[in-house]
Amino acid sequence: MFDLDVPVLVVGGGGCGLAASIFLSDVGVRHLLVERRESTSALPRAHYLNQRTMEIFRQHGVADDVYTLGAPLANMSEVVWRTSLAGDGPLDARDLYRIDAFGGRGTAGPYATDSACPSTNLPQHRLEPLLRRHAQDRAPGSVRFNHVMEDFTQDENHVTARVTDRSTGETGTVRARYLLAADGGRGIGRSLGVPMDGDAGGFTIISVHFSADLSRWWSGDSALMTNFVSPDGGLISAYAMVAAGPNWGLACEEWALHFNLPPGATVDLGPDAVAARVRELLKLPDLSLRIHHVSEYLPEAVVARAFRVGRVFLAGDAAHRQPPATGLGLNSAIQDAHNIAWKLAAVLDGKADDALLDSYEAERLPTARRNVDWAMSCFLNHGVLHASLGAMPGMPPEARAASFRELLSDTPMGQTRRARAREVFATQRSEYQAHDIEIGFAYPAGAIVPDGSAAPPRDPMGVTYHPVARPGHRLPHAWLTWDGERVGTHDLVGSRGGFALLTGPMADDWAIAAKRAAEVHGVPLAVVTIDPSDGGWAAVSGIGDGGAVLVRPDNHVAWRSPQASDRAADELDAVFRRILGKEPTMSHGEHERVVREFLTGLGPTPAAVRSTLDRFLTDDCVWENPGTPVCRGKRQILELMPPDFARLEVEFQHVATAGDTVLVERVESMLRADGPPIALNLKVMAAFELRDGRISAWRDYFDITTLITERPEG
Repeated sequence: MFDLDVPVLVVGGGGCGLAASIFLSDVGVRHLLVERRESTSALPRAHYLNQRTMEIFRQHGVADDVYTLGAPLANMSEVVWRTSLAGDGPLDARDLYRIDAFGGRGTAGPYATDSACPSTNLPQHRLEPLLRRHAQDRAPGSVRFNHVMEDFTQDENHVTARVTDRSTGETGTVRARYLLAADGGRGIGRSLGVPMDGDAGGFTIISVHFSADLSRWWSGDSALMTNFVSPDGGLISAYAMVAAGPNWGLACEEWALHFNLPPGATVDLGPDAVAARVRELLKLPDLSLRIHHVSEYLPEAVVARAFRVGRVFLAGDAAHRQPPATGLGLNSAIQDAHNIAWKLAAVLDGKADDALLDSYEAERLPTARRNVDWAMSCFLNHGVLHASLGAMPGMPPEARAASFRELLSDTPMGQTRRARAREVFATQRSEYQAHDIEIGFAYPAGAIVPDGSAAPPRDPMGVTYHPVARPGHRLPHAWLTWDGERVGTHDLVGSRGGFALLTGPMADDWAIAAKRAAEVHGVPLAVVTIDPSDGGWAAVSGIGDGGAVLVRPDNHVAWRSPQASDRAADELDAVFRRILGKEPTMSHGEHERVVREFLTGLGPTPAAVRSTLDRFLTDDCVWENPGTPVCRGKRQILELMPPDFARLEVEFQHVATAGDTVLVERVESMLRADGPPIALNLKVMAAFELRDGRISAWRDYFDITTLITERPEG
């Protein structure tokens, strides 16, 4: 019988849990990780590590080891579509399309400019042992595999869990201040009554991990993935293969082949039958291969309705699960762990109030919803690609083959169809060149202090990233000279939970204020004066010579002042109080009540709308609305509001509070007193900042998937 007390209990030893253990150790949080499995995953399912994840790994001293094992960019810079891998028929082994991908080839320029860290590819069965080694080195004896959490309870002060050592059968008690659920959605969220919203999926994907020498047939030394669309039709007419290492390019020895079955269909998944199926799909009947694992999984597109319940936080697959398209699952999980680790450290050290932990949900839940929606959109777009080839569901095999013969023929119609297909296939850059999705996301509310500036444009295809040091955004990468050394902006906060204040050359008042703030709030705070000759930073910082940018421990911008201030000490003190969750002006329930009353009170006449705006908004309120200039002041907001706007019908989907900020996801309809509506069923995410019981900032963010169910003429 064992009896342990730890500040944090991490449940789950996959990529998310192991990364959390590393980050918690680095910020000085003692913890215990328990994992029910005897060892790490044997499956190569998750594999792509994007630039943001690699930046986090670099910050915590893991990136070099990942790069050593991972695919070099030269061997993962293309994704290919083909009719088959091999075969000697006229429609076999034909290229359908190639796209530059992941920051390689034609995409290299912006990826290299915007981050010091290239993306890489390292399958889960190789990444997790590496993370486990790093976690165990940092916290000897605290990373325990073959241990299962049986159940848990929580009260106002602790979480109490029963944990069994499966190797001995011994069951003990673990008491923790907080529990991080990284259990892959195996039950903690469900036991807390947290529903998963979204599409649970309606088909199964079969994954086959095997070894074979495919160097004679593989799609090229630069290809990481090949998607196959077969002219033959049949039970499995579309499937994909991914290189799984340990060598890369044409030297790759291991592969993951994925295919799905029509509803109700079954196949023999025994080793011999699967080996025969692989040979059949690749059209290599004599291929020598070895099957390692065959697995099944149900792709989902779901997000937990809450990421925090009392002292329990959901992360990774426990909080969100998405299709594999765009590779956002594991990357989002690691970024969840990165977000919560420094906040737990600040609260446990007494530097921050527990309210700081509310910002985890306020920041990560909307990001998860965006990522899940994006992944599903890219996943479904593969069906559009297939349709552009003339490969329609349910086509008779003869018709499908005839369509491919025409597509690939040296005829005017063949040329036309191929040209048309190329344009359609180019839309899949939203999956394989998703640069802005990977590093351009921002937190509209949470542990930040907005500065009233307009958000940069977002590319609807998710490709073009606009770097900006705006509060809530990832700190833009730029190379700097600091203490005579060349460093990146992401190197300045370190890995120990500290902040950094990046100032202009004439910002002495901010530097003095930073020293005082660090002493008052007990936080590590590095002050870095940027040389004006570092033009890369000047282009993205948004500050003048006397300005300053405050960077959080997770390399997101917390606050920004474009110029000097004669109240620098007071302003920076207030900034830290707000970020660290100290002294909110109202309770969370009061914050949410004000915002709900404001939105539901807009109506039922134009005069009532204007009365509600006048009553709830401060005189200096800032209103930010996509597609319109930023409004500064209540008077300007009233002038911009449509004069015939009479009523807002609103359905609240999610409300979260962090500090003095309320984050609201809603579906709304803007109605006139007479005549057609202004908008119907508009999906909106908004951040409301409150001061003394009134709204001082109101920022709307329209979802790209917004549907207007009725578009009036004119």
